Amino acid sequence: MNNRFLTIASLLASSTLFMAGCSDDNSAFETPNTNTDTPTNSGTVSQKNFSLLASDPQPTIFDPTTGSASDTTLTMTVKIGDVKNQLLTDSHTVFFATEWGLINPSCVTEDGVCTVTWQTSFAPGTVPADHLVTIIAYTVGEESFVDTNGNGIFDDADTIFVDGEEPFVDADRNGVFGTGDTMINVVNGNDPTGINGVHDIGDTFLNSPSCTHPSLCSTVSRTTYIWDDIQINMDGPPTAP
Repeated sequence: MNNRFLTIASLLASSTLFMAGCSDDNSAFETPNTNTDTPTNSGTVSQKNFSLLASDPQPTIFDPTTGSASDTTLTMTVKIGDVKNQLLTDSHTVFFATEWGLINPSCVTEDGVCTVTWQTSFAPGTVPADHLVTIIAYTVGEESFVDTNGNGIFDDADTIFVDGEEPFVDADRNGVFGTGDTMINVVNGNDPTGINGVHDIGDTFLNSPSCTHPSLCSTVSRTTYIWDDIQINMDGPPTAP
């Protein structure tokens, strides 16, 4: 008989005997775990990682040469992350307000992102004279702080944080709440009800569940509404000189 055949037959017999000798427990032959699902990360939105972007911040809605206007729709995108600069994959509701035009009132984030649409609305006498429009997004989160030792907590080793004011639509674009700006009443360190009818400035404490500092943590509200805004230039990109 061919020697190669004998060798192969012997190997097959050995293999068969080996398999037959196994117990009912086949754990040694389990398929390796090939789960490639994206890791999840839930937590509090940090002011430093809350951003609002527009699909086109300089759309040519009003033609400066002809004076004509075009009906336009833009996509507004919000991205959220935590104090450790990690994307938040759990759901968070984000609210919107605009100086002019029409915008969806809210969206719910999925894997750290959500979008709404803003569109023009040419009601007589409402178009901003400077053809600029301010759009705002806001959500429940925590104020940002400088984490000196990198432990993700504002403790007695830390001293610097951003004490945010209540959100508002800055219609005159001067960075300060005043006449003509739209106030947004929300719960904050100065107003735990969110209905006091005045624009609240910062409460001088850090509003954050990550705060353990002995004297700088808010005792009224550990979270607050954080926000970001963007200005849309409806005259399009600047013309080349």
